[in-house]
Amino acid sequence: QSRPRTRSFRYPSPAKMFAPKSRTSDALSDMSSAIFNDEVMKAKLPSRVYARFKEALVTGAPTSEEDQKAIAEAIFKWARELGAVSFAHWFFPMRGGSGAYGSMCGACKFDTMIDLDWSSHEATKPFHACLPYERLFQGETDGSSFPNGGLRATHTAAAFTTWDRS
Repeated sequence: QSRPRTRSFRYPSPAKMFAPKSRTSDALSDMSSAIFNDEVMKAKLPSRVYARFKEALVTGAPTSEEDQKAIAEAIFKWARELGAVSFAHWFFPMRGGSGAYGSMCGACKFDTMIDLDWSSHEATKPFHACLPYERLFQGETDGSSFPNGGLRATHTAAAFTTWDRS
């Protein structure tokens, strides 16, 4: 009878284990590589939704709830194809400046592309992957998102984010 051959395993040396990995790019050089810009929007949205959205940019008319849902669905599908799991609202306080001058700072709030199933009667709610259109078009900040470091209680911050369609 022959015995099966066994291979001995050797751990890599600490020098190899902790050596920096070589990269062809890094996070900074990859920034702005996937943007849902006008070109992508035109390709991903139904033509009628795209046309109405562009018209609303010119007229200032609100985007209908139906179109908001279609836009959020298209962005969600596009983002998932790229491996995204979250998105961010980058905002500036409207009082006192735009953030680009006058020592005003911008802030950023991250949201994940998941939501709880609130219809569940379980104490620990199950969740599912999604991008609710309400979160895309208008969101609420928390006190810690403000440039002052969140010196107010969160419940008194009362600030909202909205998509600047310009």
